[in-house]
Amino acid sequence: MKEGEFVLSLDFELLWGVRDHATRDSYGKNILGGRAAIPLMLERFERHGIEATWATVGAVFCGSRDELFDALPPEELRPQYSNPALSNYSYLDEIGPDEFQDPYYFGASLVETIAACPGQEIATHTMSHFYCLEAGASIESFAADLDAACELAATRGITMRSIVFPRNQFAASHLEVVRRKGFSRYRGTPDTWAYRPTPGRDQTLARRLLRLVDAHTGLLGPHLYRPESDNVPASHFLRPCSGRMAVFHPRHLSVIERAMTKAAQEGSGFHLWWHPHNFGHDTPANLVGLDRIIAHFLRLRDEYGMVSRPMAKSGAKP
Repeated sequence: MKEGEFVLSLDFELLWGVRDHATRDSYGKNILGGRAAIPLMLERFERHGIEATWATVGAVFCGSRDELFDALPPEELRPQYSNPALSNYSYLDEIGPDEFQDPYYFGASLVETIAACPGQEIATHTMSHFYCLEAGASIESFAADLDAACELAATRGITMRSIVFPRNQFAASHLEVVRRKGFSRYRGTPDTWAYRPTPGRDQTLARRLLRLVDAHTGLLGPHLYRPESDNVPASHFLRPCSGRMAVFHPRHLSVIERAMTKAAQEGSGFHLWWHPHNFGHDTPANLVGLDRIIAHFLRLRDEYGMVSRPMAKSGAKP
């Protein structure tokens, strides 16, 4: 029987991933806390042989404002969203001169740390945290955004083979672009109504509530996949242990563990994802949850031969 695979992906965004609804003042502590948590995650991954994919916003690769501005697509090829607040190009005037003075937007040193850690894959999360399904986002601007991200990564000797679409927004036309540009894997979504790719206006309260219930009960199933294609769909989002929902976090972890076990037993894939900034608040509690998941994987590895793989190696033969 084929061994089950355990895939982790992290959406590494800094403030670029939330700027349309958050600022340094409202969310900056989480961004800085997420930065501090990254080395702690990497230490665990290296110690236990966990391979993971870090889907990184292209702008995060930069160490300075000058480097960023040199790497951006031409203005005429930038997205023209109907809602200007969605465009990270709207906030370029507020960024600082370099990573030391503005760690909310620049992450070059962390990219280097991740790249130096064994088994870690650096993937793309587009250059500007591009929203593919929002009104005003064209295929041409998406392609230009992706080109800019790839060119910037190449200056650091990194060739990216996997992509995670921001806010999980994509359509068949976007997949055609990424395949043409040499990407071999993408993170899809579970094939149920609550998780299917939609623009922000369609992320209704009903969808959000159903995902919340599913995360804590497994109501919609384990969301496993067969590692046989370029689609490495998400199984579960690792929700942060924080605030009013913290009391329910053990139940959430149990749902994840049950799905992992089923994947190991039947030779399927299980894909868990989160953002580093989800660990930016209540970091010790979130690391305890991660330790529990890693310990469960180690048991499944010993008992069933489950393997840890980054997205780019999904479906690889042992």
